[in-house]
Parts: sequence; C-alpha cells; structure tokens
Amino acid sequence: MNVGIIGCGFIGTEIAQFIDKGKDFKLIGLNDTNKSKAHILIKKLKINKPELMSLDDLIQNSDLIIESASKDIIQKLLQNKNLDKKNKKLLIMSTGGLIQNLNLINGVKNCEILLPSGAISGLDAIKSVSGRIKSLTLTTTKTVKSLEGAPFIIKNNIKLNKTNKKILIFYGNLVDAVDGFPQNINVAATLFLASKFENITIKIIADPNTKFNTHEIIATGDFGKISAITQNLPSKNPRTSHLAVLSAIQTIKNIKNNIKIGS
Repeated sequence: MNVGIIGCGFIGTEIAQFIDKGKDFKLIGLNDTNKSKAHILIKKLKINKPELMSLDDLIQNSDLIIESASKDIIQKLLQNKNLDKKNKKLLIMSTGGLIQNLNLINGVKNCEILLPSGAISGLDAIKSVSGRIKSLTLTTTKTVKSLEGAPFIIKNNIKLNKTNKKILIFYGNLVDAVDGFPQNINVAATLFLASKFENITIKIIADPNTKFNTHEIIATGDFGKISAITQNLPSKNPRTSHLAVLSAIQTIKNIKNNIKIGS
C-alpha cells in the first residue's frame, strides 16, 4: 500500500519511521510547507526514500494519505479532486479541522476516513451510546508548557508562567475550544465525532505542577454513566501526547489486521 504523509513534524516523523521498518506499507511521498522539515525526515529513513510532492500529486499517487500537519489543511484535503476515490484511505490527526468542515466530510463518499482515538480512552463506549447522551463533559488538564502560544492564551493575555497552582483557563463549547486551542484540543473534536452530541462542555485547566496531559470524559444518559480518565505523558513535542502517536500507528496497523477489536 503506497503511503503519503502531509506534515513532517514530530507526528509525521514518528509515523514515517514506523512505516520505514515494516513491509506492509511503502512511503512514497511527503508534503510540508516547510521543505527543510521534509528533507530532514528523508535523511532519517533507512529503507523508504519518498519524494517531496505537491499536495495534488501526493493524494493522487497514495493509497493511504496521512495528515499530520494542522487543522488548516483539512479543507484543502477534503476538496481535492483526487481524494474521493475507491480504495483510498485518509487518516486525519487534526480532527479539529473537521469541525469547521463538516459539510465537506459528509460529501466524501468513496474515500475511507480514519480517525485515531488519539490521546483519549472510552470512545468505543461513547460511540455505542451516541444519540442517547444527555450530558457530556471533557475536562483537559495540561502542563503549562503545552498550552503556551495557544491563540486563546495570547488573546486574553494569560500569564501562565506566573501561576504556581492549577487554574481553569477555559470553560465553553467545542467550537470556541478548537479556535482557541487548535494544537491542544483535537480530542474534543474526536469526542464530538464519536458522540454526535452538540452540547459538549469543555474545560481546560493549566497545571504547573503536573507532568501529565490528562483528559477526563463524563457522559450521562438513560444508559447510566460513562467515565474515562486518561493521563498521558507528553511526547518530545509538549503539545502532543505520546499516546496520540501510538494511536495513529495502531490505526495504521489495523488496516492490515484480520481481527478487529472494538466498534
């Protein structure tokens, strides 16, 4: 299966190196607005030596397209004339971009879209009760370093480096959370896509004394109560949990697995 990766940062590099070690997939193309990142990644690979491709060429020539760039690329991807073909698969890491383009994702009929569970647990249970949820809350607690530079932090002039205890910095809805924390809250978008529940309450807490990125999901309805807590250690990129990378790699492995576990 020919693979193309869009975005050659930390996640793209980890996925590329995983593919480079196996035999089921062949990495043929890379795309990044920063070409130097792509060239650095190519040098790290031992078996596959992919080409630096335009977005059009990468989508046209790849059986599996992996997006690991940012939510800003999602619209271009979903609108690309080469995407919606049978036997193509698109794996999206920046699920926050889907929230802003739900009309486009509904128009994709042939290409299979894969959304890893990322840095949260409990999505199988949430999917099973979709349509029966009465309340759904996501509380995300992150290290100060992982939240620095987020648009919401800058806009509201929040001085995270001056706090010595955990503080609630955001309480609101999904759309505002995605806009304010585009690199931190993809889990909220994934939760919405699994639950189809429009009134998710999002809480974001900055904790200078934690080493974990923690996501707590609480859902209630006529089924009872679902509670899931995931404590992630950050990866080399503090905005990305290590589990998010492992989840993406497992999603790729599942393409070739005969036994499918979970819904």
